[in-house]
Amino acid sequence: MKVLALSDRVDEFLDTDSGVDSVRDVDLMISCGDLPFEYLERLVTVLNVPFLFVLGNHDRPILRASGDTSSAPEGGVNVHGRHRALSAPDGGLLLVVGFGGTKQCEGPGSGTSEMAILGSVFRMLPRLLWYRLRYGRAIDVLMTHAPPAGVHEGNDPCHRGFRVLRWIILWFRPTLALHGHVHPTYGVDVRPARLGPTRILNVYGSIRLEVKNARS
Repeated sequence: MKVLALSDRVDEFLDTDSGVDSVRDVDLMISCGDLPFEYLERLVTVLNVPFLFVLGNHDRPILRASGDTSSAPEGGVNVHGRHRALSAPDGGLLLVVGFGGTKQCEGPGSGTSEMAILGSVFRMLPRLLWYRLRYGRAIDVLMTHAPPAGVHEGNDPCHRGFRVLRWIILWFRPTLALHGHVHPTYGVDVRPARLGPTRILNVYGSIRLEVKNARS
């Protein structure tokens, strides 16, 4: 499955016709947070593909021209604390789990705790175990705003990673873990990393990639 992953920085190229044309073949759009809702909505409208997102610590409700207030981008599904099984073009399934928020940052998207994420995992556990039994794996893609502990994390409290995200990766061994929140300008090594068989990518701007194990 071809995926367009976005986070933290507007990719101005994708706001052009040439930019959109370069990603028209994607099957799924993912946002790891801290992006303008209007930007995400324009892209998903043009691409007309499933859109999954989590929110970051800088995401704030916006006032629409209609006078309504939106606390999330329209046209997508917030997968914070949720498990989604998406149909892949080859007839298989892509299994996605997401968690938004950060540790101890200012802003409405902060305040997620280790225990809150762990509680969500326990609530999902029957489904995760069923998918592992049925398909041989429980998660293909883990998408979060903050990084897992020990990978791509900063030294300040706001940019520390979650230990429980690291445990999820070690327990369930997804093919891919995507996160945002940590900008390359922070002086952190954000090059692609691995934790066991899982490839971990810090998404800053946009990344076009392919997940090959979405199988039936």
